[in-house]
Amino acid sequence: MAVVVQKMAFSRVAGVGFCINPVTGNPAEQSIDANYGLGESVVGGEFPVDHWLLDKKGGQVNEAVIASKTKRVVADITGTRIESISQDIADAPCLTEQELAELSGLMRRVEALYGYPQDIEWGLADGRLWLLQARPVTRIPPRWTRDESGERFPSVITPLAWDLVEEGFHQSLSHSFELMGLPPFHGKWFALFDNYVYGNQNAVEIYAEGTANALNVRSVAELVAALPLLRKRYAWVQELPLAWSRDLDRYLLGLGELMAEPLAGRPVPELWAYVLRVKRLGAEYFLPNIAISITQRTLYKLVYSIIEAGIGKQAAPACFDRLLAYCETKTGFVNKELYRLARKIEQRPELAKKLRASNGQAFLAAGGFGEDAVVDAAFQRFLQDHGHREVEFDPYHPTWLEAPWLVVENLKVMLDSELEDPTEKERALKIAMAETERQLLAGMPEELRFPVQELLRLARVYTALDDIEHYQTTRLTLPFRRGLRALGEALQTRGIVAEAMDVFFAKATSLSAAVQRNNTESWSKLKAEILEEKTAYLKNRLRSPEWELGKSAATVVSEGGLTGLPGSPGTAHAAIFKVLSTDDFSAFPQGAILVARTTNPAWTPLFYKAAAIVTESGGPLSHGAVTAREVGLPAVMSVRGVLEVLENGQMITVDGTAGRVII
Repeated sequence: MAVVVQKMAFSRVAGVGFCINPVTGNPAEQSIDANYGLGESVVGGEFPVDHWLLDKKGGQVNEAVIASKTKRVVADITGTRIESISQDIADAPCLTEQELAELSGLMRRVEALYGYPQDIEWGLADGRLWLLQARPVTRIPPRWTRDESGERFPSVITPLAWDLVEEGFHQSLSHSFELMGLPPFHGKWFALFDNYVYGNQNAVEIYAEGTANALNVRSVAELVAALPLLRKRYAWVQELPLAWSRDLDRYLLGLGELMAEPLAGRPVPELWAYVLRVKRLGAEYFLPNIAISITQRTLYKLVYSIIEAGIGKQAAPACFDRLLAYCETKTGFVNKELYRLARKIEQRPELAKKLRASNGQAFLAAGGFGEDAVVDAAFQRFLQDHGHREVEFDPYHPTWLEAPWLVVENLKVMLDSELEDPTEKERALKIAMAETERQLLAGMPEELRFPVQELLRLARVYTALDDIEHYQTTRLTLPFRRGLRALGEALQTRGIVAEAMDVFFAKATSLSAAVQRNNTESWSKLKAEILEEKTAYLKNRLRSPEWELGKSAATVVSEGGLTGLPGSPGTAHAAIFKVLSTDDFSAFPQGAILVARTTNPAWTPLFYKAAAIVTESGGPLSHGAVTAREVGLPAVMSVRGVLEVLENGQMITVDGTAGRVII
């Protein structure tokens, strides 16, 4: 081993600094503990020390607790010793406001360097501030909110569905953070409370938002200087889409094998083992998918900051929208196929009349499209290709394949809307995008043109990839439902569940224990748990969850309006119609403003019938915002409590540019 010979900082004052609040996890605060002498007295926790909470952005003191300090550790050339602190300084702050400001600035620089909050040790010696150590913050106290989860998981989730996906999700987090060069995350990112999924907002802001914000550039010169670091740190961004495509084949082949496997008559342990194999396949496929989502968000923020630095704050939003207005997504392709099928029906007046005269289920029960071989073949092919598309995240709910009347309702919406050909719309968006990109690059220095062009390409690639990975992820719903239905039917014959799909109300640990023990006591316990969980689920789905767990804050309506996030520019004035589930699709009136918790790709046809979009969750990158921009509808996202404040038929104005809903 080497012998380390290092300069000693004979600190007058020393201590510890956290780049977040270590108690609450608040990323907007810094925490400092300090004492006279060396930092050993602070780290050891044996003596009283001074404590400050600072505002991270400006360094101002939010809170100060000044201790009556008794002992300090001091050093000289002979070693260290503990000595008493004189009474004249014991009750005074050991740091001045200027020293606190300097320390706050040091912590901001260290966090920016590593792109992640650090736990530092520091010392002040002879008027100079020394950074002695920096290491990643290893624990982030949770603050459970619906900010991150409200869009992904808008509705109640059955306990078994969550148990089957949660482990894979957190494995993906670990894999993705390692890929991105971020410290490992200890704890839960998402958790289920009363059947609603909540996200650890502190972790979200530190990992996802912090990573993206660390890449913001404020000037063209700053971008030129940052290019070598960007190329080195984010080389994996170029390779991930191809690596994902390579691994997709193995996943799809695995799904095919699972769907082809016979399940009839198999014993309960084998059926449960089948479900766990589906779970493992999904977890392996999903490993890089969190990195894809975070990278898309990061690229968007970087591109936006480049545009803002190049053309100014006022012109940046419109330019950004034009540059990313069109990406080749699977959702867009599916909607194009729906449009073409709707146009075929429109060319057959009698069939269109019959379709309009009844709801989707009644139409299919009466023979559906069977009287027209061409349309029926196209409809069946659509279900074959895209029938795995989920209506809800939870596989407890049937997909389009099991509930084809949902596709019929979408076709009815398209049939009754004045929908322009998506191909022509795409062409117009591509022309505007290409011209905007040409103008932007023309105003850039020569050495920046290729890097900026490449960043734009990657932003579009990751937008498409984020969409298609979700499309492929939903294929898991089919084998999950297949395996759990077979398992539920086996439990139904034993009297454990009243309906086969009630198996979704079991907890995975209880179900696994009952399968392994296979005795009367364990099965009786499971039966009681399923009944209790189903009762809670049915009750919870009727209520709106509090936005932050443990805080029941009322929605604030100011000056007749609500504030959210701008999702798509423009304004619209019309009556609202709340859509809580697919059951409301058929009643949605032409020209109404669509108000919902969130939307997913299965809801897209409603956009062609709506005047504007308002959602309770999500942001500018959510499905609702992206689709609204493609269709040209004003949209405001993340309007908390909007479903409680507004009533059907109420007239509102949606200002998508300002992110306002005016009543």
